[in-house]
Amino acid sequence: MRTCSRGSSLAIALFGITAVFLFLVQCGLKAPPVPYPLAKPVSVTNLTALPRNDGVMLSWSIPDKNTDGTMLANIKGFNLVRAGIPISDIGTDTKEVYKQWRYPYSAGEHFMDVKDTDLTYRFRYSYIVFTVTMDDVVSDPSNTSVVYWDKPFMPPSDIRAESGNGFIELSWVSPSAYIDKSKIHKTIYYNVYRSLKMGNFPLFPINPALISGTTYIDGDLKNNTPYFYEVTSAAKVSDSAVESAPSAQIMAVPVALVSPARPYGLSAAPLKNGIAISWEPNTESDILGYYIYKKSLNGKTFERIDAEPVSATTYVDTGAFPGYNTYYITAVDSSDQHNESAPSEKYKIFYRVGRHGGPHGQ
Repeated sequence: MRTCSRGSSLAIALFGITAVFLFLVQCGLKAPPVPYPLAKPVSVTNLTALPRNDGVMLSWSIPDKNTDGTMLANIKGFNLVRAGIPISDIGTDTKEVYKQWRYPYSAGEHFMDVKDTDLTYRFRYSYIVFTVTMDDVVSDPSNTSVVYWDKPFMPPSDIRAESGNGFIELSWVSPSAYIDKSKIHKTIYYNVYRSLKMGNFPLFPINPALISGTTYIDGDLKNNTPYFYEVTSAAKVSDSAVESAPSAQIMAVPVALVSPARPYGLSAAPLKNGIAISWEPNTESDILGYYIYKKSLNGKTFERIDAEPVSATTYVDTGAFPGYNTYYITAVDSSDQHNESAPSEKYKIFYRVGRHGGPHGQ
């Protein structure tokens, strides 16, 4: 005669109606008549567990189909099952301790996000999730997501950002203690999180691997767009990285800081109504125009004579002074900063009011 073990009983608790049926058959007992089986929901395949500060963040996509290809429209909720064991007992005869939660489902949700805070340091936790329908039909188990949990660090401090052309360079100060204020005795790593919305904290960092230093350059960004950053410190525990709470959030805006090349080919010629200036066009694709600067014979400094950048490569100065006038120009780009080039070569020309004068280039 067969007997049923406590492990079999645990299977009943975890896996629902389908497991009960299998249990009865395996134990040699007669099962009650079973109606035509209802279609099961497909299994969750992307259960993710992330160790964060005061708990493990768990997330998964809501399944939308049954195993027979029909639409799944009657979800009651989800059973989340956790197995825990001290890290020091892994590989021994110590049995894992199981815990189970039921989370209700709200129609219209596409993802589930829950947090497990009932944790013990130096433990390994393994999670699986089952979908349960209104008819109490239970899916097969999801993928297993495993985390190693231990004491997190304090978050980094003094987060700073330097803006560049299409990039942001971040820097921060390392924490000096664990969350319980005890002294740190292991290597500190970091993750950087970026969002387009203030107050938002993404699920995954932008760095592909843990950062070992206290700086990070985030590139391929759109200039003049605000980005919001937070940094966490992370402790490696076996295959997991236990993260701290996020740092204070800062905003940074990448900007184009590279100035255009200096213009060249400046020349000038006197006209009856002023002095005509011309030059060669810059080859950059983002040139907005050119600023024109002039100094008279008795002037002490150069002054800009066009209020807005001139988009052409010629300009007539109708306010030329009698005598010598000296000019130079700069190129201006179309960024919000209107980055300005270094000055062109200077050109000095003599002007007589109402008469053509002879130019004297310099």
